[in-house]
Amino acid sequence: MLTFLILLILAWSFYIGYARGIILQSYYFLVTLVALLIAGGSYKGLAKVLSLWVPFSSPTRQSVNYFYANRYLFQLDDIFYAGLAYVLIFAMIYLIGRVIGIFMHLVPQPEKLEDRKYQIGAGVIAVVITLLVIQMGLTVLSTVPMASIQNRLNASGLIRFIILHTPISSSLFHNLWVTAIIGA
Repeated sequence: MLTFLILLILAWSFYIGYARGIILQSYYFLVTLVALLIAGGSYKGLAKVLSLWVPFSSPTRQSVNYFYANRYLFQLDDIFYAGLAYVLIFAMIYLIGRVIGIFMHLVPQPEKLEDRKYQIGAGVIAVVITLLVIQMGLTVLSTVPMASIQNRLNASGLIRFIILHTPISSSLFHNLWVTAIIGA
């Protein structure tokens, strides 16, 4: 069911991107990159604050985590707070960029950029952005050591692929949230 929902969201984002056009989608892609960079430089301080305010399910020796090595089991809270802080900062910056993007409709779009190939390109850009956002959310969820969450995420091959094997971003998030925080 989750796999179908993700595929439906990705198809919908392609349609929306196709309709918006290449100029607006390129702007949103640029906003995404800026938000990733800003979040990457400032999430550690917020992670410390979140650890005081946001509860986390404590793991036990019997806890199972399908997405991280067993040696991280009792450090998943640090990964969770780092990921949550990153996602919150990313969302805030991205939201500001989206509000500014409302005015991109005022920029005249040349006729040749309304060609089908540019619209398909815009749809692909929208899918990439949506996939990145979905991946961030799923990766943060994958740190929660609750059997119900772990089993749901692990039951979907698409979700496992998104969390563990998405080119570029999987290793980026692992480096930011695991390596930089735990040092392993």
